[in-house]
Amino acid sequence: MHKPSKAAHTKNIVITGATGFLGSTLLKSLENDRRFRNIIAIDKKPPPFKLKKAKWLPFDLTQADVDQKLASFFEKQKTKIIVHTALLTQPIRNLEESHEVQSVGTMHLLNAAAASKAHKLILASTTDVYGAFPENPNFLTEEHPAKGGGLSPFLKDKVEVEEQFLRFQKKHPKKIVTILRPATILGPTVNNFKTHFFQNPCIPIVMGFDPLVQFVQERDVIRAFIKAIEEDHPGIFNIVAEGVLPLTRVIHILGRVPIPVPTFLLYPAADILWYANIGAIPASHIHFLKYLCIADGTKAWHKLKFRPVYNSLEALHSFIGKDLKQNQITQRLEEIEDAKA
Repeated sequence: MHKPSKAAHTKNIVITGATGFLGSTLLKSLENDRRFRNIIAIDKKPPPFKLKKAKWLPFDLTQADVDQKLASFFEKQKTKIIVHTALLTQPIRNLEESHEVQSVGTMHLLNAAAASKAHKLILASTTDVYGAFPENPNFLTEEHPAKGGGLSPFLKDKVEVEEQFLRFQKKHPKKIVTILRPATILGPTVNNFKTHFFQNPCIPIVMGFDPLVQFVQERDVIRAFIKAIEEDHPGIFNIVAEGVLPLTRVIHILGRVPIPVPTFLLYPAADILWYANIGAIPASHIHFLKYLCIADGTKAWHKLKFRPVYNSLEALHSFIGKDLKQNQITQRLEEIEDAKA
């Protein structure tokens, strides 16, 4: 049974990474929700839209003394809930900067949270931390080890961030720590290296491989985060849509042309194009074009009481402008609420 947070709307909520896709989208949703009032957006730059009730504060989580400044701020503002989305949504070529933003920035944030009275921390992670490997089972549960760090420094940092949160939870058992792992997020406003890859007129695939892939619609992801804000759900949760699709079918639906390339050519070519600032994905991501990385959403459905409105195919359709009608969304939301009753 979940434990509802008492008067969640009266608690100060801090969102880190307020200029990124997930942080800014969540911020906008909370801004438009009358249940939430005391919202603080933290980022080096202001959010990409005018704030109506939230406040923006220019903190750089990579600065050496930021943990002390944040701890003082959290204490002064009586911060209760921290949502950490200040993580990279796509690999960058500067590996040192990537590590600073993700691992070091998280360390500073958690140091500040430990010294404050914030009672809940929510981390935005990804199902990619499982990694794509030939030995993966058909569906990866939260009990499956996060082995994706062995594929790339980008994912290694993400796994390390999760480990920092889990260590924090052990040291501070009275605080609620929630880690949400969305699958590949699609929707009309998503913009990252995966959507760039799918927007190419010709999409390279690994010759002889056609893995199943899985998506989750951006509105469903925001619903999951709001659920974690409103209610206390400690633990790790896969946030995924129902259904899977073969990669070649995804490419066909997008109206793109698949180009099969032998493995021995694709890996070096991807790296050359990536470091030349031409390619959409680094070679490390090719594993996800070969092997399964499909997450099981059962735990979130039963314990978080999260049911996605969109299935994977509908999430893909929303990405290409064929979204569900509002009456369909409303009806499904009502059905979800009825099922919980």
